[in-house]
Amino acid sequence: MSNLQKFNQTLEDFNKEVEQLKDVSGAFKKLQELTETYNSIIKQFEENSKTLDKINELQKAQKEKIAKSLTEIENANKQNKAELAKLVEEKTDLIRKENKEFYKDLESTLKIKLDDNKSEIKKLIESERSQIKQIFEIEFGKNTKELKQVIEAENKIVKLLIWAIGGLTLILSLLAVIKLWT
Repeated sequence: MSNLQKFNQTLEDFNKEVEQLKDVSGAFKKLQELTETYNSIIKQFEENSKTLDKINELQKAQKEKIAKSLTEIENANKQNKAELAKLVEEKTDLIRKENKEFYKDLESTLKIKLDDNKSEIKKLIESERSQIKQIFEIEFGKNTKELKQVIEAENKIVKLLIWAIGGLTLILSLLAVIKLWT
């Protein structure tokens, strides 16, 4: 081979090497960009991790505050429940006492009114009884008079019939005796 060919061959090899170096340089640039991106992502992760730690601590503090508040509310609730039960019991006793007094007053008032009404009812019954007795006596007197008149009228008719039958019997007896004698 001649020197020229060797030189050409060397140039071509150099070209290939230059191309490869360009490719390696591009890959290195990409790797450098990826490294920078990776570093920024790591920084972002670290910042996010710190923020999450802060949020986590704030959340723990809030959780403790809430737990403390819930405990206080529960204690207050127990205390209020006890006070309410006591108050309900006191008010119930008071209402019972007031009801007893009310019913006693009502009972005495009713007894008084019943006694008053009882005497009024007795008077009314006696008055009605007297009126009924008078009405009965009047009606009985009327009925007795009417019955007497009816009986007397009937007695008159019966007497007339007896006289008529007696007279007829006498006449028939006389006729029978006369017939016998004749």
